Amino acid sequence: MLLFLIIDQLFYVFIAHAPKKEDDQRLQYVLDGQMNKDVIILGSSRGANNIIAKQLEDSTGWSTYNLSYRGSNIEFQEFLLKTLLKYNQPPKYLCLVIDNSSEFKTVATLNFRYDRLFPLKNYVYINDYLVSHHKQNALSKYLNLARVKRKDFIWSPKPVLPINVLTSHGSKINALDADSTLVYKRDIKTYDTVEEEQAKLNAFKSIQQICEAKGIHLIYVFPPNFVAFNTSFYKRFKEIDVDTNDVMIYNQKELKYQDYKYFRDESHLNKLGAEVFTKELSDFIKLYK
Repeated sequence: MLLFLIIDQLFYVFIAHAPKKEDDQRLQYVLDGQMNKDVIILGSSRGANNIIAKQLEDSTGWSTYNLSYRGSNIEFQEFLLKTLLKYNQPPKYLCLVIDNSSEFKTVATLNFRYDRLFPLKNYVYINDYLVSHHKQNALSKYLNLARVKRKDFIWSPKPVLPINVLTSHGSKINALDADSTLVYKRDIKTYDTVEEEQAKLNAFKSIQQICEAKGIHLIYVFPPNFVAFNTSFYKRFKEIDVDTNDVMIYNQKELKYQDYKYFRDESHLNKLGAEVFTKELSDFIKLYK
């Protein structure tokens, strides 16, 4: 039995090393209490690519960090906020970037990013969360052997794709390349509430309630897509107890948002576009100073 316990402790070496292989260590900063910022940005890739946190910080004078994750849904963003507040001081402002019009729906491109949790299972909080959501064996609470995965035995760092390179303030800024084949779409699809998922609505309400309880000024952010603004979704959005004074919608009269040179693809701005939109957001936030 003693020999087994000694061997089990050896497995912890691989578990403890797993976070060091990750280029994206933002969640680890949160868990280590290193995310005490004035402004936090939460969202999916639209938040990660379209808002340059360093530019926002320089313009407002408030420390800013981007905790937006590509492919993340509102439930993952709720988890991030709860985790942030467990280990850090509340931010003054939370910019919640809205996915128009998929925020409350189940879509293949937006998920709970469990892949960002698995490398951090050396943290009891993370491992317990994985166990409670049936993503980790219950024995992993007691045995390292049950916590370690095959990938953990690979010692070398993971390769990083250019699209995933992080800036100093957590943003993932797209290069200047643009798709000249993009065609601006003016047609607006009617939003259907039948496709909404209650769990996502609950997560959204939870974020609202947490911010109210903690005195965090919640700002809802709508960045541009290379399509006309979906007023059908926005009408529904306003029904969910949203103070429209705290909604920042991109300037729909800005012709640059109809110019492909400012976009990487239909849903994401490139560096030029992100600079334009971040200035808009900065000016909006400074109204609260």
